[in-house]
Amino acid sequence: MSQLALVAEQFGYVYMDLHMGGDGRYLTMLLLPDRSEHARARAAANWARHPHAADGRSLPPDEPEAREILKARMCTDLMRQYSTRHRAMIAVVPALTVTLSLWFEFGRENRTVGLVLAASSIVFFTALICLGLAYSRRGSTKYTRRLEAAGFTVVADRNGRRRYYPPGRHLPGPDSLLFPANELRD
Repeated sequence: MSQLALVAEQFGYVYMDLHMGGDGRYLTMLLLPDRSEHARARAAANWARHPHAADGRSLPPDEPEAREILKARMCTDLMRQYSTRHRAMIAVVPALTVTLSLWFEFGRENRTVGLVLAASSIVFFTALICLGLAYSRRGSTKYTRRLEAAGFTVVADRNGRRRYYPPGRHLPGPDSLLFPANELRD
């Protein structure tokens, strides 16, 4: 995905957002035309150098640092789509379903076995959920540090989700989906 967004940025578009689709089976990336003079000049130069770029083979050379920064933006956008509490609740539903099914299935014949299995599964799933959330927080911190070191500005969208805006660009105007960092809600 970051490679696709990077190529789009080389030809006059700007990455805005990445989020999980409604049923959780697909990702939706939002790319918008970049109206800045710098983007227009870069797009014109790339179309002149790579006139057959539409075939997907003759593309501008890969920029590993830019791709990594874009990947960090995409990962933070995905990780911040849901709050930690929401992600924990999403994980609790299947864990609770498995625990209750174990309890009902094995508790009919022997209540002790059913209770031991249910308690064991509660401990197992609690540990698994805590480890998953800690791993997610660690990744989020890593990507956040990378973006802040690259000079990105923290902004919030209309839902209060933290986003990172590229350095050297003006913050969007009043009709935008993004707001300055002083309007962030925690």
